[in-house]
Amino acid sequence: MGNSNNVGRRIKEARNSAGLTQRELAHQSNVSVNTLSLLERGQTSPTIATLQKLADSLSVEISYFFAVSKPEDEIVFSKSNRRIPIQISEGLITDLSPGFIPAVGRFFELHVFPRSKSKKEVSHSGFEFLYCLENELICIVSERVYLLEQGDALLYNANLPHHWQNSTDKVTKIIMVQIKTDKEDEPCDLIDQANSSYKS
Repeated sequence: MGNSNNVGRRIKEARNSAGLTQRELAHQSNVSVNTLSLLERGQTSPTIATLQKLADSLSVEISYFFAVSKPEDEIVFSKSNRRIPIQISEGLITDLSPGFIPAVGRFFELHVFPRSKSKKEVSHSGFEFLYCLENELICIVSERVYLLEQGDALLYNANLPHHWQNSTDKVTKIIMVQIKTDKEDEPCDLIDQANSSYKS
């Protein structure tokens, strides 16, 4: 559970920086004190939903929990054999640009275990983009069901409640991009731009 330990340390650092006790953060994020304590000690793997709740409550990006160092300049070259996948309850998540916090968004590779699903429906600010590299994933966004097969992509407003599941007996590999938006952006600008350039 070494990787869970690193995530737990980052959660604790962010909580201490915010001046919150475990009980206060648990209340704000709607995560149990016991779960938070186990996470901080690296004794359990978080779900993406839990990480998102904690990130929102601590006013940090979800990628903060994976960051290991700050880049010396504005370019990050990330060798595949140097990236460390983090165990989450649904599978593995790997930050594709570790230590770099761009203004636009964050890039992850997600391996969803067979017969696994997100524990809860989540919603958060910005947009999310999913690209299926291998196998398939069922995504439910605002009660609409999408089957992502190899090569398929999905872009949606992350304010909409969403969750996913891998109903197969194989690992599903996904590229996930969490896209930040300015408060002044129209809620569907990115989606409208994507739809206008789509050719059926």
